[in-house]
Amino acid sequence: SVGKVIDGLKVGGDAGALFDTLKEGLAAPLGGMGISFSSSLFGLAGSLILGFLDLQSSQAQNRFYTDLEDWLATTVRGISGDGVGTGGADLQGAIDRLRATFEEGGGGAGGRNTTAAMANLAEAIQGLVAHMRTEQQMIREWADGQGEQNREIKRLLERLARQPEKS
Repeated sequence: SVGKVIDGLKVGGDAGALFDTLKEGLAAPLGGMGISFSSSLFGLAGSLILGFLDLQSSQAQNRFYTDLEDWLATTVRGISGDGVGTGGADLQGAIDRLRATFEEGGGGAGGRNTTAAMANLAEAIQGLVAHMRTEQQMIREWADGQGEQNREIKRLLERLARQPEKS
């Protein structure tokens, strides 16, 4: 469109008429460019808003996880004692305390749903802890077996070092 406007200009005429013709010819392409420019700015603004909301939700989620981990750490520290498993009774007591805490804090159906969700979470954590203890015991057994093998290899090497060389 801009090329047609420039081609349609009559160079030898009056300068005022030339500019009027140029303005009239460029009005349609500039109108389309204005719509394109405003839609680009609108998209950019929308993108900035969504990026900000994403950042805020990520930070809130990270704060929630950090607070939950801190709370769980204090709860586990309170029931585990020496770091070795103390049995399911203590952990069940912690789950009951967790359930009671959320029943006190929440009311109505939403509170019960939250309580049920947290109870499910606590039971899943209890299963995870049991699984971790089992794996920890397996690793201890493997390490003990490795230590015994190392001692046997050391005895064998010492015996080989004491034997005279055969020619």
